Amino acid sequence: MNKILNTVLAVGGVIVGGQALAAENWTTRLPGVTEGLTSGMVPPEGIYAVNETFYSPTHLYSPGSKDTPVRLDAFVDVPIIEWVPGLRFLGADYAVIVAQPFTNITTTGGATLSNGPNLGSGNGWYDTLIVPAVLSWSLPHDFHVATQIGVWLPDGSKDNRMAVKNSNRYWAVEPGIGVSWLHDGWAVNLLLTYDVNFEKSADSSAYKDYGSGDQFIAEYSATKTLGKWTFGVGGYALTQLQKDEVTGWNGARTRLANSEARKYAIGPIVGYNFGPVILQAYYHENIKTENYVGGNEFWTRLLVPF
Repeated sequence: MNKILNTVLAVGGVIVGGQALAAENWTTRLPGVTEGLTSGMVPPEGIYAVNETFYSPTHLYSPGSKDTPVRLDAFVDVPIIEWVPGLRFLGADYAVIVAQPFTNITTTGGATLSNGPNLGSGNGWYDTLIVPAVLSWSLPHDFHVATQIGVWLPDGSKDNRMAVKNSNRYWAVEPGIGVSWLHDGWAVNLLLTYDVNFEKSADSSAYKDYGSGDQFIAEYSATKTLGKWTFGVGGYALTQLQKDEVTGWNGARTRLANSEARKYAIGPIVGYNFGPVILQAYYHENIKTENYVGGNEFWTRLLVPF
């Protein structure tokens, strides 16, 4: 059962953004969210539920990883459903994933706020993630590899009173590949995802449209299961590959300086198998953050098969 539950949300990984006080607000995907999951393998046929929680009191860091007065406390709850219908395609096991994150955020210390009450905090639904195709192949020597394609819908809550909004308000496509090695209680995992972010209306008098640069995220973990307990370490690297770009009302396009987010973190993982349910917790120590928010991150994950 431990092996079955550890493969839940293997590749689709659930996926919310990390917060930044920029025009796009969030990175499309929350880095580190699949840490400790088997990224190259889907579970056996069935329906699985996972609930992730994330809390981080963060600072906004400028170029050169310099701290700024801006603070942002973020709490995210992510209910996820994964359906494995028992179908095979091109020799691979097939799965579908849907995630609907909920966020609660508070900003202080210099964020630019608009009119209305309770300006520095708010909550609401984040953009929905649909992963219509996860394909997983089993390879020799206990290796597994999986591919995925996810789509982010711009359907999150829109509260214009808040400095940091729950929805990015743009479409995004997220291909990814996961690799796992599973042997004698060991699980070594790597998940690589790439977010292609589409341009959105900027709702600004200064420019017409805003485009967030594409983002690459690598998430990794190595764990060992001993009886009902699992211990290990994991982390991630987030790199924005292009500058954000705005389109003026005159049609001119401009790339914004100091808009490429970078973030690196690492920390321990612990889990316990209660039988049909597995509870996991992990922690991230911020190593380096630039043009983004960073700080200590506290995670929990509850995995339940139906």
